Amino acid sequence: MHKIHQADVKGLFGYMNHCLDFSTDSPITIISGPNGSGKTHLLRLLHAISALDLGELASIDFQEVKVTFQDRRILRVVRQETDGPSQVFKFLGRTPPARTWKTLVLGYEPDDEDAPEIPSWVVQLPSGEWYDTRSERIIPADMAKRRYNTPDRLAGIKAVRDSWLASYYDDASAVFIDTKRLDSTGPRPGGYPRGIPRHLQTRVQQYSAQVAAQITEARRRSLNESLDADQSFAARMLQAAHTSVKEKELKERYQRIADQHAELHASGISVIPVDVAFPAQRTNPTTRRILNVFLDDWERKLQPLLPIHAKLKLLRSIIDSKFTGKTLDLTARGNIRFKSKHNGKPLPMKSLSSGEQHLFAVFALLLFSTRHGTLVLIDEPEISMHAAWKHAFLEDIEEVARISDLQIVLATHSSSIIKGRWDIVREIEVPETTPPPGEGDDDDQLEGLESEVEA
Repeated sequence: MHKIHQADVKGLFGYMNHCLDFSTDSPITIISGPNGSGKTHLLRLLHAISALDLGELASIDFQEVKVTFQDRRILRVVRQETDGPSQVFKFLGRTPPARTWKTLVLGYEPDDEDAPEIPSWVVQLPSGEWYDTRSERIIPADMAKRRYNTPDRLAGIKAVRDSWLASYYDDASAVFIDTKRLDSTGPRPGGYPRGIPRHLQTRVQQYSAQVAAQITEARRRSLNESLDADQSFAARMLQAAHTSVKEKELKERYQRIADQHAELHASGISVIPVDVAFPAQRTNPTTRRILNVFLDDWERKLQPLLPIHAKLKLLRSIIDSKFTGKTLDLTARGNIRFKSKHNGKPLPMKSLSSGEQHLFAVFALLLFSTRHGTLVLIDEPEISMHAAWKHAFLEDIEEVARISDLQIVLATHSSSIIKGRWDIVREIEVPETTPPPGEGDDDDQLEGLESEVEA
C-alpha cells in the first residue's frame, strides 16, 4: 500500500472523531494524547485497513475511516449494521479529480469457536508471520492455516484480487508492534511442551533466528552469483579482449571493492577473507583486462550481502552504544550472539536485562522482519527503556526508516521520546461530552459522499 497522507476516523468507540495528518518532513509521525483518547485503537485501525485484516477490523468499534494517500487516492471503510456475530464493511475508493466512488462490500465471519487450539509452540510475530519455536523456522501463512487452523490474515487480500480494490493493496505490508507484548510470547494454556528450551519461549530468540535466516539467504544468493560468474568467465574474457582499462581507475576500483569485502568479513556476513592482492608492479593491458572482469565478478558476488550488511551494521551500532559491557556478534553460521566487552566470552540471551531484550526486539523486528515500504505502527515504545535510550530512540528509528523506506507511526506519552520534535507530533483529545443517542448512524456516516459506482 502507498504511503498515507491523512487518516480521518469517525465514531471510534461510538463517539470519538479524530483527524491525523502524517508528517511530510520525516518518515515518523507521533500520536500523543491522554489515556482513553484512542491512540492504540487508531494504530490498530490503520493496521487493519493497511493489511486488509478483516478480523482485526471487526474487533474495533468504529463507524467510518477515511484514508488519503500521498498519491491523492482516497479509501473509505464504513461499518454496516448487521444482526449476529458476522460483520460487513463497505469499501469506497476514489482517485481525484474523479468524483465517482467505486464500491465493494466485504463480509467477515468469526472463526469457529470449536476449532482446535493453535499449538503452544506456534506463535505469531508482529509482522503477521507464524513461527515454530521448536524448529526455529518461519511457517508460511498458507501452511500455518492448513496445519494449525491459524487466522488467515491474508483472507482480505485474497478476496479483492480481481476487484478495483486490489490496486490499493499492491505489495501492501503493515506491522503493528504492541511493545507490552514484544519480548515475550506470554503464557500459554497448559504451559509449554516439555523439551522446549526456555530461551525459545521469548520472541527475542525468534527475531534472532530471523536475522540468521536472512543472512543465510543472502549468502546463498551470493554463492549463486559466484557460480554463474564462474560459468561465464571465459566468454566474458573473450568479449573484453580488445577493451581498454586504465590502471589508476582499476586500482581505485579494486581498493573500493576490497575495503567493502573486508568490512563484510569483519562483520561476519562474509566468511571468506579477501585473498587477492593488486599487483605491486605496473600492469600490462592483458592483466588489466583480466583484473577488470575479475572485479566485475567480485562486485557481483558482494551485492546480495550489502543490504543485510547495512541493517546489521545499524543494529550493531545501536546495541553497542547502549548495552552495558556487551557487544553484538555473529557466529560462522550467521546466528546473532552477544559477547562480553570485558573478556570476549559469549553471553546467553538470558543474560540480557529485560530492557536490553526489549530494545533488541524492537530494532531486530524493524530491520529484519519488515519489508521495504512497510507501514509500522508502534504502541508506547518507551516501555522498559532507560531514560537515555528514550532520548536516542527517535534518531535511531529515523535511520531505520531511511534504510528500509518505512513509514512509522508512534503512540507515546513520553516527552523523552519526542525530545523536542513537536513538528512531527499530532495531538488527539478526548471529547468533553458524548453525543446524544442516535447520532452517528449509517446515513450520517455516508453524508458528503458523491455518486457511487458499484464495482
